[in-house]
Amino acid sequence: MAAIVGPIDGQTKPTLPDRVIEYGMYFEVADLTASIPLLLAWGVIVGLVYSTVGAAGGILASVGLITVFGIQNPNLVKPMAQTLTLVTPLIAVPLYLKQCRVAYILAAILGVGGILGAIIGSSLSAMFLTDMSLFKPVFAVLVFFIAAQMIWQLVRHSSESNELTHTMRAAECFGQWVKSGGEPCERGVKLLNIGFSRIVLEFGNQEFSYHPLLPFFTGMGIAILSSALGVGGGFLLVPFMSIIMRLPMYIIAGTSALAISLHSMTSIANYVRMGVELDYALLGFLVIGVVAGSVVGPLVSRFIPERGLRGFLSVVLLLIALRYTGLF
Repeated sequence: MAAIVGPIDGQTKPTLPDRVIEYGMYFEVADLTASIPLLLAWGVIVGLVYSTVGAAGGILASVGLITVFGIQNPNLVKPMAQTLTLVTPLIAVPLYLKQCRVAYILAAILGVGGILGAIIGSSLSAMFLTDMSLFKPVFAVLVFFIAAQMIWQLVRHSSESNELTHTMRAAECFGQWVKSGGEPCERGVKLLNIGFSRIVLEFGNQEFSYHPLLPFFTGMGIAILSSALGVGGGFLLVPFMSIIMRLPMYIIAGTSALAISLHSMTSIANYVRMGVELDYALLGFLVIGVVAGSVVGPLVSRFIPERGLRGFLSVVLLLIALRYTGLF
């Protein structure tokens, strides 16, 4: 239930709808008063960032719910933040699929492992991880490490790594083809071979291969951590696909979003099953913003250079790490 509140005494009082923006709205389940324009704006940021790079959406959602809007219950923050990260795949993934920028077999393997991990992580979190402030320093160290890896990969000379050159060559091929007016699917993801020991795909006229057990167990591990702390998991999944699997960023965003949607739905359902009540009124305003940002993200990202996407992700990760250490 939501109600309009005044800016001075903070007491619930009935008033006219046209005073909502001036005074804000009180949300009973979350026990907070929030500005509607700020809710919409934060939703846009979450949707834009997540749909563009396939990461950091859940972390930004959590930071917004805790720091910007002031939710005090960690078990409420977790499924609500994951609900917001679930909106982006529903909007962005179909757009990426139309552009042939989703490795759907890889996403499915990550997602199946993620479903198992989400059940484990959310169950343990609801019972034992009730104070998220205890985990912020751990997150800071982890995200700093990931950001450092991304920056190192970005600045080193391509001649130092044939695999990196291979990845960049695929990205440049796709990017130049799209900019010249070519049909994205002609240079997009194509499945060449699927087997128990090796899966091969093609993107930008370059081949990429991986063992299916690698993304399965990685997806499970990431889902345990992300569902336990109420984030999407893209901040770990994207660097994994970029650094370990050496995939171009052009296909990482959509593939990551699709995989995360599978374990996020599992995690949210498990939290609700265990008795967590979501604030649907608060989520409604945030979702509107997320939808807007998710529509714009895929349309913009295909025109951004590969190194630009990697650099943007590195900056986002550094800012998140700094925020978790309490430096700003």
